[in-house]
Amino acid sequence: MHCYQIDKISSNNWLTASQAEQITALIAASFNGVDSQQYFSHYFANPQHYLRRVRLFYQDELLQGYCLLTFRKAADNSIVMGASAAFTPGYRGNNSTFGFSFLAAVSTWLHHLNHKVYYLDTMLSPAMYRAMGKKVAFIYPNPGMSQADIAMYHALVPDAEPSTWHGLNCLKTVGRTTNYSKDDIARLKASNKAEIAFYCQLTPNFDNGTALMVLIPVNLQQLLCTGIKWLKGLVKR
Repeated sequence: MHCYQIDKISSNNWLTASQAEQITALIAASFNGVDSQQYFSHYFANPQHYLRRVRLFYQDELLQGYCLLTFRKAADNSIVMGASAAFTPGYRGNNSTFGFSFLAAVSTWLHHLNHKVYYLDTMLSPAMYRAMGKKVAFIYPNPGMSQADIAMYHALVPDAEPSTWHGLNCLKTVGRTTNYSKDDIARLKASNKAEIAFYCQLTPNFDNGTALMVLIPVNLQQLLCTGIKWLKGLVKR
C-alpha cells in the first residue's frame, strides 16, 4: 500500500482534469445535500480568491482526501484564509490538515506583514474543531471568551447566525452535511471531550446543515503561543 501527497497551487501547476474529476467525486461522496460541481466551482474556481492551495492525499492511485486553502483580500487591509476538506471514512481522524494549514498561514503572514491575516472556516465537523482547538493557542469561539473577545469575533464575522450560547452569532446555515453515519453522529453528540462537547453545545444541528464559524487570528502572538503549546505537548508524550 503506497500512501503519498500531492500539493498544488493555483498560480502554477494547478489541478489536472483528472484530479478535478476525482475531487468532485469525493465531494459528492463526502457531503449530503450538495451539488458537487457547484461546490467545486465555489471553492476551487472562485474569482474572489487571489490564490488557492490544495493538498491531495492518495493511497495507491485512489484519492482519499483533500485539504484546500483559499486566500482573499478583504476590507481593513486584511487577508482571509478559508478552507475546505473532505476525506473518505477510513482516512478521517489522521489529523492530516493541521500541518499544511498552519505552515500556509505562517507563510502568508510572513509575506504580508503589513496585513492582518485571519483563518475563517465554516466547520461542519466537531472532530475538525477539536483537531484545530487542541493545536492552536487562540481559536474563536471558545468557552472562555470575554466580552472583548465576543465583540472582536462579531466584528470579524458580521453575518453569522445566533447560537443559544451567550447570544453569540457564530453559526451559518450551509444546507450540506458531512456524510456521517447515525452511529458517528450519536457518538459525537454524546462525547465528553471538551472541544467536541463545546462544539455540539453551540452547533447542535451540525448534522442538519448548520456549521460553526471558526475564526483563528494569524499573528505573532498566535504563532509564539501555538509553538509553546506544541512543545509542551511533545514534553508530555
